[in-house]
Amino acid sequence: MSRITERERQTAAVLLVVFSALTLGMLIFEVILATNTEPNTTWSDFVSKSRISFVMPYFLAYLVIGAAGFAGTVGLVQVYGQGQALLSEIVRLSALAYFTVSCWLWSAVWIVEHKITLLTDTPTAAPEWLLRIYDATGALWALPSWGSLGPAIVTFAGLAWLLNRGVTLLARSSAALFALLAVSRIVDLVYLGVTEGNVANTGAIDFAFVNDLLFATGRIGAFLLAAAALFVEKGVFRRRTRVA
Repeated sequence: MSRITERERQTAAVLLVVFSALTLGMLIFEVILATNTEPNTTWSDFVSKSRISFVMPYFLAYLVIGAAGFAGTVGLVQVYGQGQALLSEIVRLSALAYFTVSCWLWSAVWIVEHKITLLTDTPTAAPEWLLRIYDATGALWALPSWGSLGPAIVTFAGLAWLLNRGVTLLARSSAALFALLAVSRIVDLVYLGVTEGNVANTGAIDFAFVNDLLFATGRIGAFLLAAAALFVEKGVFRRRTRVA
C-alpha cells in the first residue's frame, strides 16, 4: 500500500471517529433535553427558534457531522470496496443521499423555521396566524426523517457486506452492527406505517424514542469499529470458498 493510500485510510478512520464523537455528544445532549424538560408547545418552540444563538449551533453541528460522516464513509468504501466496483459505487451514492438528507437537510430545516420566526418583531407576542403557519412547518421534519430511510437501508446493508470481507474481528463486528442498523431502519419504517407516521415530538419515552436511541448508539458503535478496522487492516480480505 502506497504512502498516499495509507494516509487516506488513516484520514478516513479519523473522520469516522470525529463523526462518532460528535454524534455521541449530540445524542447525550438530546437525551438530556428529552428527559429533563417539559414537552414543547408551539409557542415555546417558536420563541426558542427565534434566537439565532439557539439555532446556529444545531445547524453547524449537523453540517460538520454530515461532512465527517460522508467523507469517512467514502474512505471506508475505498478500502473495503476493492474488487467490488458496482457495489462500491452504489454504497457511495447511497451514503451521499443518506448524509445529505439526514444531516444537511436536517440542519437546513432549523434555519427555515428560524426564518419564519423573523416575520414578527416580537417573538414572545407572535400573532396567532403566524403560530399556525409555524406549527404547519413541523411537516418539514418529515423530509429528513422519512427521506433518509431508503438511503440508510442501502448504505448500512452495503457497508455490512463490504466490511464482512475483512479478515479482522473488528471489521466483521462492524459489519454485524451495520446489518442490524439496516434491519432497524426497516423496523422503523414498518412502525411508522402502522402508526401512520403519527409520532409526536413530545419527549415521551415510547417505542419510537427507544428505537431511535438504539439506532443512534448502534450507529456510533458501528462507525467506531469501522474506524478501528481501518487503522489495523490494510486491504487484506478473506477469500471466498468456491463451490465446484
